[in-house]
Amino acid sequence: MRIKKYSAICALALATAVSSAAAEPGVTDSEIVIGNILPMTSSAALVGRAAHFGSVVAAAEANADGGVNGREVVIRTEDDGYVPARTVQGLRKHIDEGVFGLIGTGAGAGTAAILPILEEEGIPAIVSFSPLQAAVDPIKPTVFMIGASYQDLLFAQLKYIHDNHSPENAKYGVIRQDDDFGNQVEEAFTRAVDAFEVDAADPIRYKRGQKDFGAEILKVRSNGVNVLIAGGVTTEIPTMLKESSKFKLPLQVATVPTSTLPPIMKLSAPYGYKYYSGDYISPMGSEGTAHFLDVAKANLTEDEMKALNRYAATGYVATRIMIEAIRRCGDNPTRACAVEKLESGEEFDTAGVTLPLTFAKDRHISATAVRVLEVDPVAGSVTPVTEFTQY
Repeated sequence: MRIKKYSAICALALATAVSSAAAEPGVTDSEIVIGNILPMTSSAALVGRAAHFGSVVAAAEANADGGVNGREVVIRTEDDGYVPARTVQGLRKHIDEGVFGLIGTGAGAGTAAILPILEEEGIPAIVSFSPLQAAVDPIKPTVFMIGASYQDLLFAQLKYIHDNHSPENAKYGVIRQDDDFGNQVEEAFTRAVDAFEVDAADPIRYKRGQKDFGAEILKVRSNGVNVLIAGGVTTEIPTMLKESSKFKLPLQVATVPTSTLPPIMKLSAPYGYKYYSGDYISPMGSEGTAHFLDVAKANLTEDEMKALNRYAATGYVATRIMIEAIRRCGDNPTRACAVEKLESGEEFDTAGVTLPLTFAKDRHISATAVRVLEVDPVAGSVTPVTEFTQY
């Protein structure tokens, strides 16, 4: 009698465990689905497609090694076209169709739009495509971030300019997008102006998707600005440099990491400006990304390889970390367990793209040290001018 009762209890416990795993969104007996929401079209497709392929490479690498405790990793990517409302739509679709976690959360404004939903649904998410300070400050229970904020990335450049190349009668200016991304850019500007006690012009705003910056550069010229944050996302940066070159403006220019992408450098080359950028990962083609590129070559087509850039490396790192967190949960992974593993303080290996990363209950961000880079579009070179430093 006791044996039958014990057997019944074991059977019930096993059934409960299997039922729990089956009920967890994005988990079946054979698969675990991880989601992306990225701009696969629009002016930001250059970076969105790269991030997608980075996550595909991480999944292929994991699946070649047996998947996640026998389950195949499936990457499902929704295109938000760089429109925050579509980022929300993409997340709703992921929720309806079943996704375990998210490793691409759209651009800054898109990420901001979905943060309440991620918290409400308890979805583990790693923000890596477009750093957003609000994603981790204050801490959101299930949201983690890889990389320095735009505030730190731009402040680091302005500090380098101030300490090493400050022009006579320095006057700081910023051209910023009229959205959450632009808010972060302006915060870096304000922080630098206050810290260095320098003269500054009023911030200049532009509309998302704007193509012409003649009026904005005229304001830069009339205001006497000679240290400028060119707060564009992709092609806006070379367009600002083009207009600046018409007046031969003597500018020290700070930019976001997209300015180091080969297509953006090529567009910028005719206008004769060197400029600065900043990053928190190893450059593409360096020793730090060698393993990633080897795995990519084994799993991507020739055309897909051409789409890779530094955003592919960040997508790879975020996906690799999410997969490892799920793996550490054993045979019956849950979202709650994945979050627990992420914030455990244990190291996550990124195969050289960054130093090993760690998070904690009171720190949902990692890889925050910034290295300032000098970009010479004519020479096609990106040269580090500082070591990695916390700002």
